[in-house]
Amino acid sequence: MMSDDAPDGVGELVRERRVSAGLTQRELAAAAGWSIGALRDLEQGRTRCPRWGSVAAIAAALSMDHRERGELADAWCGGQPDVDPDYGPAGTVGARALAGVRIGALGPLMARHSGAAVDLGSPQQRTVLGLLALHWPAAVPRDLIIDVLWGDRPPASAVTRVQAYASRLRRLLGPSGVPRRNGGPVPLASDGYRLGEGMDLDIAEFRELSRRADRAAARGECRLACALYERSLGLWRGEVLADLEVLHGYPAAAEVTRRRGDVVLRFAGAAAAARRAGRALPPLRALCASEPFNEQAHAILMTALAATGQQATAIRVFCELRRRLDRELGIRPGPQVAASYLRILRQQAD
Repeated sequence: MMSDDAPDGVGELVRERRVSAGLTQRELAAAAGWSIGALRDLEQGRTRCPRWGSVAAIAAALSMDHRERGELADAWCGGQPDVDPDYGPAGTVGARALAGVRIGALGPLMARHSGAAVDLGSPQQRTVLGLLALHWPAAVPRDLIIDVLWGDRPPASAVTRVQAYASRLRRLLGPSGVPRRNGGPVPLASDGYRLGEGMDLDIAEFRELSRRADRAAARGECRLACALYERSLGLWRGEVLADLEVLHGYPAAAEVTRRRGDVVLRFAGAAAAARRAGRALPPLRALCASEPFNEQAHAILMTALAATGQQATAIRVFCELRRRLDRELGIRPGPQVAASYLRILRQQAD
């Protein structure tokens, strides 16, 4: 796995990121497929030049973002990495030419090219990009784009206008000098358009991080799972495509939002198992605020509050939920939240 000597900077960066994630050397080594001895040697500066593939495995296990991976690549002494830390094999359009493009849909739509904000144009052009981001890596049929933009009364120029939107996005997001045959940022598909390979897309990053967190939790590595869940939720800047009203309630957007709620609940479960219930409180509170009738989320919030010594607050959450359910839906709390309430009361009695 290792070759000879490299700067201590790689080991220092790895150690700092591992500690901030709350992981032991054994947990990180297992997640990255290293031996604990090899990781210890790296962090203590005894290993000088690990192969880039091994460094990339550590970066992935720590869920390093684009900036952190860049710092790691700068500290590495082996020359130009043969594998880009974010995007796969070097030399492809996806790995090199598009690596500077960042598209954010977990909040208001945004795009950055080589670190600079991109003016994405009209609301309709922004909607096209939002649709491509929601459906990535699949293509979006042209007919679906037209239906979203104009509903049952599309103009006669609808096809031409969608083509123009895609062409402008291609120029805004694409690097100069990339041949059209390579696809670029908005390549044509058989019946529509899609986002090209190699873009830094927050929805894709959220899905990948949460999947890796799920796998870590299933292995019983709850602290690693917490770190991965936390980073996945940290990508959110607001509601999905919050500035594109036409996509509010759109099925793919609703699915991403549902996934976020599931991730919050699984984060809470991993945090409880790791005896760090307090770490999940901020996203749990936010979820309950956005879904005021979600009894499962409220039950888990109550349990997490009680586990951090906030029994009175947990009881207040239950009482507010009970009043809300009675006043607005005419129902009583269900068995899950009622059981959580009783457990909290009994612990207080003890």
